[in-house]
Amino acid sequence: MIFPVLFTSLSALLSPLRVPMTSLLLALNLLVFVVTLQQFERIDSELDTLMDDHAFMEVQGMAFSVMIDREPVHFSKFLITLAKRALNGERDSRRILGSLAIRNFEFMSRAERYEFAGDELALKKWRGRFLELKALEAEHPSYLWGLSRSKGGLIQYISYQFAHSGLVHLFWNMIFLVIFGAFIELNLGASFVVLAYVGSGVAGAVVFSKLSGISAAPLVGASAAVSGLMALVGVVWLKKEKLNFFFWLLPVQGYFGFVPLPSWLILFVSLLPDVSGYLGGSFEFGSVAHSAHIGGAAFGAVMGAAILLGLLQSEIDPALPPTPPTRVA
Repeated sequence: MIFPVLFTSLSALLSPLRVPMTSLLLALNLLVFVVTLQQFERIDSELDTLMDDHAFMEVQGMAFSVMIDREPVHFSKFLITLAKRALNGERDSRRILGSLAIRNFEFMSRAERYEFAGDELALKKWRGRFLELKALEAEHPSYLWGLSRSKGGLIQYISYQFAHSGLVHLFWNMIFLVIFGAFIELNLGASFVVLAYVGSGVAGAVVFSKLSGISAAPLVGASAAVSGLMALVGVVWLKKEKLNFFFWLLPVQGYFGFVPLPSWLILFVSLLPDVSGYLGGSFEFGSVAHSAHIGGAAFGAVMGAAILLGLLQSEIDPALPPTPPTRVA
């Protein structure tokens, strides 16, 4: 493990007066999470009950396979192969397709009126539960705030950056927001935090839509925005003093500690998992929007290059950027 340590003191991180814009972004993320938490947990519980209904998922998977078989041009080769197995009686494939159907815009937008062949009694029961599923999704905070095919307006390109799928998702994004946002705000200025956060979030969503495609499942989280903040630091400090990194290999003296390293290592550490995840992952099964992270980082890197070229000027000091904090011994 290796991680950049940008502060020798917690005072800057814990003082809203020193980093007001970073604190505001943090507060907005926390506010959205707290306000929507009760509704999020209630609807998630009801959705889990539906997803655990094997009969419902099998019928839905069978219905999805019929749609895929009739109109293969709309679906990936993976889904076509899975549909053939389902139609040949493979129950596991039906259940998998039943889960994947919820993420597929073609199915979710048309299944309610689609003419499926099969057991009419089972299909009638499924349609009733399917309408319950859609009603729950319509009230779910992730679907209200997130970016999806059904909600793809300009406001969603901003709002999705402040919604999270759970406490762990929120926690790690906020840790990185505070560390990198505060560092940028103290060294470059508050406007750079706003531009990098919002711009990277929008860029991440655009890249995600082009490379992965916006689906029926909503895109949520500040990960793309935070990736932009990290990339900004990684590029701007290329020509400056090395940054501190904490490394941990083994719990043995000499295999953990602090070491000064060039800032480009931030780009390597943050981007490598996303590039490998995007190239090696499956869109149908993926829950992490790797392409959005890449798009956010690209925006942050472009901002950093603009600063190095003098196209953007620091609010703190015209000589960009100031020296980083004293290194940890």
